[in-house]
Amino acid sequence: MALGLINLDFSPGWWRGQRLRLLIGVPVLLVYCYLQMPALVFPQAFTLLLLTLVPNAAYAFLLSTRRAMVARRIVSIRRSSLLPYLIALAILGALAAVLAIAPVVDAGGLRDVAAVTTSVGLPPNAELKHIRVVPEEAAQFAGEKVIGQLGTYYEVGTYNIQVDGGKLVWVAPLEFHGLIQWLSRRTSPGVIVVSAENPDAGAELRQRAPMRYIPSALLNDNLYRHVYMTYGAEQILETTLQLDDAGNPQYLCTLGRPTIGWTGQKVTAVVIVDPATGTMRRVPREQFASLPHWVSRVYPADLALAYNEWFGLYVHGLWNSMLARRDVHVPARDEVFGLLEGEGTFVWFVDHTSPSRTDQSMTGFTYMDTVDGKITYYTSSGGEFNSAGAENAVASNPIVRQGKLIPTQPILYAAFGENTWVVPLVADTGKYQTLALVQAKNGHVVVGSAAAPSPQNDAFAQYAAFLGVKTPVGDRRAATTTAGVVHGTIERIAPAVGNALYFTLNGDATIYVLRDATASPQALLARAGDSVAFHTKHLPNGVHGPAVAADFTDSAFRR
Repeated sequence: MALGLINLDFSPGWWRGQRLRLLIGVPVLLVYCYLQMPALVFPQAFTLLLLTLVPNAAYAFLLSTRRAMVARRIVSIRRSSLLPYLIALAILGALAAVLAIAPVVDAGGLRDVAAVTTSVGLPPNAELKHIRVVPEEAAQFAGEKVIGQLGTYYEVGTYNIQVDGGKLVWVAPLEFHGLIQWLSRRTSPGVIVVSAENPDAGAELRQRAPMRYIPSALLNDNLYRHVYMTYGAEQILETTLQLDDAGNPQYLCTLGRPTIGWTGQKVTAVVIVDPATGTMRRVPREQFASLPHWVSRVYPADLALAYNEWFGLYVHGLWNSMLARRDVHVPARDEVFGLLEGEGTFVWFVDHTSPSRTDQSMTGFTYMDTVDGKITYYTSSGGEFNSAGAENAVASNPIVRQGKLIPTQPILYAAFGENTWVVPLVADTGKYQTLALVQAKNGHVVVGSAAAPSPQNDAFAQYAAFLGVKTPVGDRRAATTTAGVVHGTIERIAPAVGNALYFTLNGDATIYVLRDATASPQALLARAGDSVAFHTKHLPNGVHGPAVAADFTDSAFRR
């Protein structure tokens, strides 16, 4: 960038003019680079010369004007030529224009940046044991409750979804409020961890080694600047806090470079930073297979969304995307969601729809591996409700409207062989209330009872009953099974909203639900310690939900 300070007036006083430019320009340039940290990727970085060349040319113009006025009186003074500056500005301006129009001219190249495979087959079943039912709003609500006195100095930073110990969790660092707090503390005590699978699990304030290098720290302690000082020749696409095998926080900084103008970013490497010591390890893209298995994500969510947009929008080039729109499809949302698919792989998910934003049906959806960046576009779900349609269906449900609940983060799962939208419902404060399930092919909505011991389990039990799921009765420890009949002793029993009745048996972790207790007076009068028998339908392995009971009898009423 200092090249833009060169004095192009090669008259006898050249060095005097060059020295003045360096004395003023270099300190200003150093301050700018330290504060703004521009990515020095080439050839794009050549356009940064305009930041110094334009002021340099303006100064030369003023100096030339002054000399021209003096030359009218003193003929021996030579006028300065502005032509070299104009030529340099024209060259750099042309380069900047080429970089700006490159994505327009090569829109098809943008589409090819993402490694996308189209599949007409069924996607792998998502991990129903690890369904993401806690939205970010609920994680924020829970996290604010565990800061305590630390809130004087720190605030909860940005949450990111990831895998910790095989389970989905939300993780956020404790960030400094501002300059004074950073000067007085200099380190962050830890992170907030919130389960993304169990809304009843409390938020955890995990305090390990004090973290010095975090995004809200200043000067050389700033995480971004710490990485930039070593790897400034690449773009820093994202910094995410992740937990290693021991549960200790580690920062992953994704590096990349543009391939088409200033866009078309490709990931080139990832830097693992120990926030306590500042130790850095760069892993190039070719060696991503050697990354520690605790690394959940490398590709940023916004880059995943951009890849989806380029893939669907520029299927036949730029003009088709603007005019005919043949075969064009776009992400139905401006965000992607992280989930665990069938093989335990963490992926980014987003559904696609037609370019008409009023359309509420899917053309397909994508799973993107968050580590290697490979994308699979599944088209077998075409014509089913998209995420916007699922949200609207839930919002129109009488239970949701009466409770003034807000649907959030609709994610598509394969449940009981059906494409099913899982839609958490929160209050206006962000607190999780219950779970809604939407059958993608027809929009049927099931809402879990907020009064149930586990609203999400209740939602899946209702959904299984709606689908008529019939599976063999499994081993239930102390409860004995005979030809589909369960016998046992009631341990706990409680009514729910409507006419439902929930109960458990001694030595059996299963929660049972009797949908209409009024059909069985014995059930209404049952209490803990009674020996009971009933028919049941158990849910498939890996699905957490109450088993639906029927034909309930209580031996205490036998005569």
